[in-house]
Amino acid sequence: MRRSLLVIALIFAALMVVALEADDSLFVQVRESELRSAPGFLSQIVEKLSLGDELSYVGERAGWYQVTLPATDQSGWIHEGSVRENKETTLQLAGEGTTRTVSSREIALAGRGFSENMEGEYESGNELDFSAVDDLEARRVGPEEIVAFVLEASLRQDILQPAEE
Repeated sequence: MRRSLLVIALIFAALMVVALEADDSLFVQVRESELRSAPGFLSQIVEKLSLGDELSYVGERAGWYQVTLPATDQSGWIHEGSVRENKETTLQLAGEGTTRTVSSREIALAGRGFSENMEGEYESGNELDFSAVDDLEARRVGPEEIVAFVLEASLRQDILQPAEE
């Protein structure tokens, strides 16, 4: 049974690689991402990427794609969760045969709980202060700060141990 599952998993992985190599373009699917020197979130950032940037697939390792940025010919690594194979996504809506192509901007807005119309209505019709949200979205935490945080947390055993009842 285990052997069968392993064979099926290997076949599936091989098919995914073949499908990805057939069309070697990937597109950044998040608002901001980084091209890194090696596969790892703490690796040096070699280039900042934006939503919709096109990348050329080179290879992959442990959840990371090795890519080249055609615009600058810069090579590096990007996490698989930050890219997709298609620039636009087609949604299958309720009802048979009903599809709609959505842009990357619409996907980003939907992730925040807004449609483009709703965002416009909130901006123009409400006297709400979104400055705290804007500040939070603008905040950047660099790799050095992340490493310092992890080191400090690992030194404090009290936060790693479950509370005794």
